[in-house]
Amino acid sequence: MREIFQSSNISVVVDNNILIDLHELGRLDLLFKVFVNVVIPEKIYQGEVSKTIIECLQQYKYILGNILTERGLNTLSILMNDEKFKRLSIYDKYAIAFASENYYFCNSNDKPVRNACEALNIKHTGTLGVLGRAYYQSLLTKDELFSLLDQLTSNLTSCYISLKTVEQFKLKIS
Repeated sequence: MREIFQSSNISVVVDNNILIDLHELGRLDLLFKVFVNVVIPEKIYQGEVSKTIIECLQQYKYILGNILTERGLNTLSILMNDEKFKRLSIYDKYAIAFASENYYFCNSNDKPVRNACEALNIKHTGTLGVLGRAYYQSLLTKDELFSLLDQLTSNLTSCYISLKTVEQFKLKIS
């Protein structure tokens, strides 16, 4: 957890659930303030991202990513053919492969994505990582951070992060 908060020059590949969470919190801007490069795999952008979020994204600099290297294609092949990754959607597989290809963090809250990243030795984070980086970079006060965390576990968002996980995060960040 420390690396995501303390390292500089981190780039991420984001999946749709991160975009949704931050959009629902009204803080999509944080994603672009705390990371050097934000990549949305083109497959995710075209297949999952809502028109509302696409309109919001217009004001930010991001990269639409496609897998272009042998490393990325090999990772994608593993994800497509290994039974232990069958729970991943095609969108998840592209995000993970692109993160692997570029040595970027894969930014997702989905447990199967995080498990696949662990198995393939790919760094990963989620919405809490974005919010934590924003706090450590003094873009959020502690009160603002805790307010956003409370919203994540309320019925104001569609986020699937458990109350227990958020409470543990609050303790670690304090």
